[in-house]
Formats: sequence, C-alpha cells, structure tokens
Amino acid sequence: MRHFVFGLCVSVAALAALSACVSDGPEKPVVSAYSGSSVALQGFGMFGYEHPKPEFDAEAQRVCAKGKKSAEYASTRLVGEYRVEYLYLCG
Repeated sequence: MRHFVFGLCVSVAALAALSACVSDGPEKPVVSAYSGSSVALQGFGMFGYEHPKPEFDAEAQRVCAKGKKSAEYASTRLVGEYRVEYLYLCG
C-alpha cells in the first residue's frame, strides 16, 4: 500500500509540474532584432508555421509603425529547440 501511495504522489507532482508549462493565453512575440527596415520576432514552435499567428503580425506592425512604416511578412526559420523566428520587412 505504501508503494501505491508513493507512486500516486509522484504522479500528482509530475502532473502539477507539467501543467505549469501550459500557456493560459496567446503567446507573446519577442523582438529579437530590429533595424528600421526589418524586424525579427521569435516565439515557440516545434516545426514552424507557414505564416505567423495574428499576435506576431500585430507586434510587427507596432514595431514598424515606430518608424512610420508598415510590416510585411517575409520568412520563417527555426532558430533553436522549439523556437521559431519570423522576419518582417518594414516598408
């Protein structure tokens, strides 16, 4: 019986630790580079996306607007384990 209780406690602890990794909202894009003519945004992604999520489009528009320009999606690349970088041109 003691082994069952111990195993149950370990399982509950593991489940609690994994649930902390789950996002409770849309992912926040991170600006990894900005040159005035382009902006690169990074986010979580295992295989990448053909086109970024709307949150990334909005952040790119916000950053490019600082230079009175608009953002246009250009490309996607994997930059590390579970990280994707989206490049936008500011024009």
